[in-house]
Amino acid sequence: MFWQRRRYRDQEQHLAAGLVKCRGRLPQGLRRGLSRLDALALARLLDGLWPRLGPATRAQLATLVEEGGFVDAWIRLLEGGKAGEKALAATILGEMGISRALGPLLAALGERDEGVQLAAGAALVRLRDPRCLEPLLVALAEPRRWPPARVAEVLLALGEASIPPLLALLAEGPEDVAIRVVGILGLFSATCTLPALEKCLRAGTAAIREAAALALGEAGLVQAAGGLIAALADPEARVRAAAARALGRLKFREAEGPLQGCLSDSTWEVQIAARAALAELAAGKEG
Repeated sequence: MFWQRRRYRDQEQHLAAGLVKCRGRLPQGLRRGLSRLDALALARLLDGLWPRLGPATRAQLATLVEEGGFVDAWIRLLEGGKAGEKALAATILGEMGISRALGPLLAALGERDEGVQLAAGAALVRLRDPRCLEPLLVALAEPRRWPPARVAEVLLALGEASIPPLLALLAEGPEDVAIRVVGILGLFSATCTLPALEKCLRAGTAAIREAAALALGEAGLVQAAGGLIAALADPEARVRAAAARALGRLKFREAEGPLQGCLSDSTWEVQIAARAALAELAAGKEG
């Protein structure tokens, strides 16, 4: 058994060396050797090598895995394998840009195993397929199944095409969904999100106002500083604290006076946030 495992390992190393050296057409012997591997072995082999392979070699391998049934085998593993097999299948499907794996990868994003979630998320980020926009927006309403952080990563990778449907969802969604959408919008650092985020800061529920303040700070939108200074007088302490933290992140020097005033706020939460923000402003002056 030991010698058999060693023989397989030596064979895979030989195939790996052949792929790395290949600069033109894949030799027939190398193609046969790769085709004889099982789906998991080929996935492991290609996962370790893919970044080192040239475009011509990648194109030939893409044809080989499709014609040899490996893509179908990887999708089956992604749908019904063990956790480690699912993660490996998701990784290689993403690395090879297999667009027809989009549905199974979206499903795998909702797996309980964190490793599978991460691998599926990374694969979807690589694919950057706009067809996954709609199901991802639906997923924001089911945080117990679809981790919002993973969903956000993929939406961010899709670029500003994600923003209009996110804004539409923000306008019509319930509070819990709106809070998640606001947080994601802050990751884009896009000025087109400013009107919606400022509206949430002024007129949303306390939880939405807090999320909007944090998002504006995360986005680095200095144009929002006036609204954040006004939010230092919000009736809810958590909103005042979030606004103070956001002003610190923006390093908006004109906020120093209002932040000094927050040091005598009635709640320790706001006092601490204001102190931290003032320290960020001071550090910005020194820099």
